[in-house]
Amino acid sequence: MSEQRPAFGMTLKALRHERGLSQADLAAKLGSTQRHVSFLETGRASPSRYMIQRIERELALPVGRSQVLYETAGFASPYKCRAEDSPDVVEALDLIEKRLLAHWPFPAYVLDKRWTILRQNAPGKLFLSGFTDTGNQPPNLFRIFLSSAFRERILNWREAAPIFAARLYREAAEDPELADLLEEARAGGLLDGLEETFREDVPVFVPVEVMAPDGSRLRITSLLGQLASVQDAVIEGMTIELMVPMDESSETCLLAAGALSQLNAAE
Repeated sequence: MSEQRPAFGMTLKALRHERGLSQADLAAKLGSTQRHVSFLETGRASPSRYMIQRIERELALPVGRSQVLYETAGFASPYKCRAEDSPDVVEALDLIEKRLLAHWPFPAYVLDKRWTILRQNAPGKLFLSGFTDTGNQPPNLFRIFLSSAFRERILNWREAAPIFAARLYREAAEDPELADLLEEARAGGLLDGLEETFREDVPVFVPVEVMAPDGSRLRITSLLGQLASVQDAVIEGMTIELMVPMDESSETCLLAAGALSQLNAAE
């Protein structure tokens, strides 16, 4: 247990700093004292399961972060560490695909925390046709977005690029693989000059304008979501991305393409 305490203390301190809390602030939330929080962070005191549950609840921790707390304190986590290909996770993905993606009339995807495409509906496959041939590797949505071939289809890259970049910066802060992709995007000059883009009148939405295969202009944005009541770190790290048309012509075009893709899939 003694070897585990410093790791727990460092984790707790990092969580406290992320929330912008002093030791006294955290102690007040936990119904404890600043002295006890200090002892927990330095390893002079060991946390109980009850204390970890309090921290988990009061800081509204995601499952993955809660697992780290239990493990660094030397306790078995109440949450299972499932692999992405475990039967439970595959069953959950099948449910999302069957109950949600299959009924969304526009492109829709399930992405893991590194934005690898795990599931997609028929309109989604059609939308990315020609960009997902990655051999044995599953396609990655950010790599597709940042590819020169896909960028050629984006008609307002200067306006849309900061939207992609913001998502990439946010995710790269917590994932080394995406951090590598961020550096790759920087090295390729894809993010050059984004900080110089200035708009006096920022709209409610910044749609991405995409050239459809038939030459029509699509104006789309995305709805990002996760399932509630998730108690698994792998599923919790997944994002459901539903593409939304921003005008009637884009809706008509996507619906027509979706209907065709469904017909082809049925055949």
